[in-house]
Amino acid sequence: KMIVYPAENEKTKVTVFTDIDCPYCVKLHREMADYNAEGITIRYMAYPRSGIGTRSYQKAVNVWCADDPAKAMGDAKEGETLPTKNCDNPVAQQYQIGQALGVQGTPAMFLEDGTSMPGYMPAKRLSATINAK
Repeated sequence: KMIVYPAENEKTKVTVFTDIDCPYCVKLHREMADYNAEGITIRYMAYPRSGIGTRSYQKAVNVWCADDPAKAMGDAKEGETLPTKNCDNPVAQQYQIGQALGVQGTPAMFLEDGTSMPGYMPAKRLSATINAK
């Protein structure tokens, strides 16, 4: 299950492998309204760079297990400590998918056609890149 931030006038979806402790992931998240305004729906998948069973991994689990994962993601990326939770969650599976796709850093974006775009990209530039395809 991805955490989705839908664009009101959606033109495309971008899947982003994200790490709560990644500074550029935080930057991307803070600009969510810009991506959505460009018609880009952002779909997060967990990719705790330090691996399964680490503190970063548990932070991701805490987010995915929260009552409101979308809000919890924002809170966690702003440095809030979320309550430790455990539930049936996709964090390990999403991490393994990221590894299988060759994700080496975060954020790692994948366009609907499967094109990989590693790293942070501002909303307008991402939109222009997508539209140029």
